[in-house]
Amino acid sequence: MKTGLTFCIFIILSLYGCSKPTVSPVEIAINPWPGYEFLYLAEQKGFFEQVQLNAKLIQLDSLSDVQRSYVNGYADGIASTVIEAVQAEVLGGKPLEIVLVPDFSNGGDVIIADKGIKSVKDLKGKTVGCEVSSLGIYILQRALSSHDLKLSDVNVINIEQMRGEQALLNGSIDAFISYPPVSTTILKHEKYHQIFSSAEIPNEIIDTVSVSKDALKQNPDFVPKLHKVWQMALDYYQKFPEDALKIMSKREGFSAREFTDILSDLYILDNKAQKALFSKQDALQNSVINVCKTLVHVESIETNCDQFPQLIHQGEI
Repeated sequence: MKTGLTFCIFIILSLYGCSKPTVSPVEIAINPWPGYEFLYLAEQKGFFEQVQLNAKLIQLDSLSDVQRSYVNGYADGIASTVIEAVQAEVLGGKPLEIVLVPDFSNGGDVIIADKGIKSVKDLKGKTVGCEVSSLGIYILQRALSSHDLKLSDVNVINIEQMRGEQALLNGSIDAFISYPPVSTTILKHEKYHQIFSSAEIPNEIIDTVSVSKDALKQNPDFVPKLHKVWQMALDYYQKFPEDALKIMSKREGFSAREFTDILSDLYILDNKAQKALFSKQDALQNSVINVCKTLVHVESIETNCDQFPQLIHQGEI
């Protein structure tokens, strides 16, 4: 009897030892933004599985939510602008690296105001809603400074994306910093119009995918695989635009035509452009430092920007 029990235990332990340990996917927190939809397209079409990319996209409502999820340890990476990537470690998140640049926002990020406010200059003395711990405060600062105004010239209230439309409608704010799909919905109201966009600061709002250095060490082939599925998604869009637009626009709540119009405000980077961009390590890191200095200036973070850690992935892409 004892011999039989020992044999059973041996078999069970042998089977356990032969089984492959389950490796958790790299979870990337992401919010609605047309430039990121190519990642969802890749996931939907099974491109992750085709190249054995061990990743999972976690949908959240706003950039602030994305940032908080990473800082609090609920995600391994983030799809965000450079602003949130710069803030992440300073606010307590694990050290990370920017591993992909989906797009430059050259018009996608906007300031929306009542039509009684004709320009950014008219914001003086007004109440402006934005995500103060995220992209919103950066856009507001850049818009005001380009029109000889300061943050102290306006009353800033923290309003996250999903609350922006209602805040405008109930009169608690006079203007709101937004981006699609929320901005597109707000601008359907005849009483509102756009008074500033990221087209006025071209190639400055860089959308990124960043992953913790720990996750990259555990998944050494993650970055080249991510770039491969990114290009596969772009290629699919070129070959089968109708199907790709149907999938991507539906998730964002747009018609295919609306989604196409929004993409025209973005510069989407294919793999050739990615390689060229990542080959310019100093230029990208300088962008990080400039963003850092602006965030320090608006008191969003406290850090020494001249000694800011290298955020740009330096390995194979």
